[in-house]
Amino acid sequence: MTRFDVSSIGFYVLDILGRPVTRIPDGGRADYIDEIRMTVAGTAGATAVDCAILGLNTRAVTTVGDDEMGDFLEAKMRKFGVECSLVRRTRDVQTSATILPVRPNGERPALHVPGSAAVFNVAAEDMDAALDAKVVHVGGTGLLRSFDGEPTLRLFQKAKALGRITTFDLIQANPETFALVEPCLPYVDYFVPSIEEASEMAGRKDPREVAAFFKQRGVKNAILTLGAEGVFVSAENGEEFHLPAFEVKVSDTTGCGDSFTAGVIVGIIKGWDLRTTAKFASAVAAKVAMGLGSDGKLVSFDDTIEAMNNLPVKQAAAA
Repeated sequence: MTRFDVSSIGFYVLDILGRPVTRIPDGGRADYIDEIRMTVAGTAGATAVDCAILGLNTRAVTTVGDDEMGDFLEAKMRKFGVECSLVRRTRDVQTSATILPVRPNGERPALHVPGSAAVFNVAAEDMDAALDAKVVHVGGTGLLRSFDGEPTLRLFQKAKALGRITTFDLIQANPETFALVEPCLPYVDYFVPSIEEASEMAGRKDPREVAAFFKQRGVKNAILTLGAEGVFVSAENGEEFHLPAFEVKVSDTTGCGDSFTAGVIVGIIKGWDLRTTAKFASAVAAKVAMGLGSDGKLVSFDDTIEAMNNLPVKQAAAA
């Protein structure tokens, strides 16, 4: 029996977001905008927070700087109910952080300091505790310089040896990233990248072909997020399907993919079929897109179920 529903391992970052931003003011002048927030973000961080909001018993496994930004991240996660005993501190570099001027259409260019993500690793003495969860999620391959490659592979291998369910997502993936990713794929139960990153690595664009590429290399379930076009799923048993995105007014797309992964993990814990899981995960992403930051307007499991059952879907994508 495991202690946690999910252990979210890897990339955690402080996001400082402002919206709407249409330009950088000239010289030392100022423009006025509607909203500024600081949030826990990242391919593991946002997923952890969103899992906790949705009611899962969640453990964070990462490294942050021994600075005020690290203080904020840990305090914010604890406020959401995330267990943080494996959030380690470093004095060598600052906490990973990103400034995101969010455009009126929800797009967000980024100014990023890699910081603590580059030195993160799971210490041998932390390994058993890091894997003490029904679902082991690894997020951030591509930016986890010390953890990418062999350390990630060893963690996945041990997770599967212990009978854990594994989920996997990336960040800023490109063709070179695939050398880090490929050895891990036979140990991945649910691979949840964006179509852009998956296409970069697979060298093809059609979602069906991209999913087949990764399944041929060991992934059991390939779940490709398609942004405004919804999601394409190729299940372990060979079933393939597409679900359209929900029709919502988008404020910010930051963290939508990370929140989608949180929805997938909820579905796994609940024992839902993959179609229901993907629909719920799409509703989670829609709630996040409606607000600013990686948690957006996500408030609870029940509220998300209501959104899943009542939000309209994009008709163009559904046709």
